[in-house]
Amino acid sequence: MKKVLTSILVIMLVLIFSVTLVLTRSLSPYNQAKAETTELASRRADLRDAEDFYWFNGNETYFTITGSNSEGTPIVVIVQQDGGEIKVLNEEDTISKERAIQLTVQRETPKKILEARIGQYNDTPVWEVSFELENGSIGYATFSLTSGEWVRTVKNI
Repeated sequence: MKKVLTSILVIMLVLIFSVTLVLTRSLSPYNQAKAETTELASRRADLRDAEDFYWFNGNETYFTITGSNSEGTPIVVIVQQDGGEIKVLNEEDTISKERAIQLTVQRETPKKILEARIGQYNDTPVWEVSFELENGSIGYATFSLTSGEWVRTVKNI
């Protein structure tokens, strides 16, 4: 009986270790991108207190971090993955995540909102809101980060 319990315990420990290892490795690129973006925004955009981090894949990949600068002003820092071009916006000049979600609900009537993230599309800072439709397909609604104007919608993915 002791051998069976010991064997089960060893198998469970190996399983827990394996799952932990897989999770750690799968989150590694995200954590690395977040750390590098935060460091770059601190050096080049005066970011002092980081809050939210977004990974956006459109025509190009952008990393965005929100937070406050040394004066305590809330800012949004958008960093292009290739080339490191940085765009800094005052948060007060942007629409909120809640507003972007509200605009998506009004325009698309989704079954469920999945995620909202900040990025850049054709040189325009945007909110991209992903959603699920009643038929189970996925869609993306994109709105200007500064004006809230609709930019594009992709559906039935």
